[in-house]
Amino acid sequence: MKNKIIVIGAGSWGTALANLLAKNNFDICLIAKDEKVANEINLQKSNNNFLPKIVLSSSLKSATNLALEAADADFIFIVTPSQVTSQLLIEISQLKLKDSVGLVLCTKGLHGDKLQLFHQLIEEILPQKNYAILAGPNFAQEVANETPTITTIASRNKNFAQEVAGLLRNKYFKAEISTEVVAAEVCSIIKNIMAIGCGIVDGLSLGQNAKAALVMQGISEIKILCEKFGSKAEIDNAAGFGDIFLTCASNKSRNNSLGLMIAQGQKTSELLSGDKTYEGAVGAQAIERLAAKLGLRLPLCRAINHILQNGFSVDEVRLQIVDAIVSA
Repeated sequence: MKNKIIVIGAGSWGTALANLLAKNNFDICLIAKDEKVANEINLQKSNNNFLPKIVLSSSLKSATNLALEAADADFIFIVTPSQVTSQLLIEISQLKLKDSVGLVLCTKGLHGDKLQLFHQLIEEILPQKNYAILAGPNFAQEVANETPTITTIASRNKNFAQEVAGLLRNKYFKAEISTEVVAAEVCSIIKNIMAIGCGIVDGLSLGQNAKAALVMQGISEIKILCEKFGSKAEIDNAAGFGDIFLTCASNKSRNNSLGLMIAQGQKTSELLSGDKTYEGAVGAQAIERLAAKLGLRLPLCRAINHILQNGFSVDEVRLQIVDAIVSA
């Protein structure tokens, strides 16, 4: 019997992940919010709004009825924006599921009201379920094009991490395991904030020294948060250094490109009110609130949030970013 796997979220990464699993010969259903998207995937084997020019696996199917499809699922991959993930976890907890079903969280962020990491929310809402965090340098388009890729599967249950990693591994996709769940989540949040900063540095032509200094400050803030959560700050893996390098070094990163546009003088209010979701912007706001709650000094995260929230001029943006790097 093939494992049945549900992937919730038919955006670019959800589609690429579901397509990878379908190619790995599992029974896959990609849950879409929009029936038009589901129909396109089923009938045309494409999802051109989110993953253009990719022919999807003939075995990949899509649906909109989560309750129906999840009833016999062995694994549920959650690939939704952080703003809706909390409510989705509550919805999942109310479904009729297999006792043995495992959860794989691919969402980056904090639960807005309680300022919890999402693994804490899973332990609270779905306490009996095995879960893992998937994080790494995984541009969706490149995974869909079968370029060599690595990711981290982090779980406190090492056997479950191995099981999930085994679902994903193939000739072009490597999945490694970790037991440092907190570090994987903290890295996945702060690396997007760092990427916005790196985009600003590039847009302002501040140079490579400044970018390196900004990255080091971001890593320092990752360590501070991990230690506060009582966790080892494990960054020598795909979820850590790998994802930091990808998002900070490439303007293909959505968050990096946001920083670049801000440095070029585009209004943050207009950029953030558009169709794109910038997880780094959501994360920066949540991290500053968390830092205040825990009594932590995180100058880079604070500066990026202030830049995003206050509509600074380019000169003011320069002052904020330089101060966060040099005065930290």
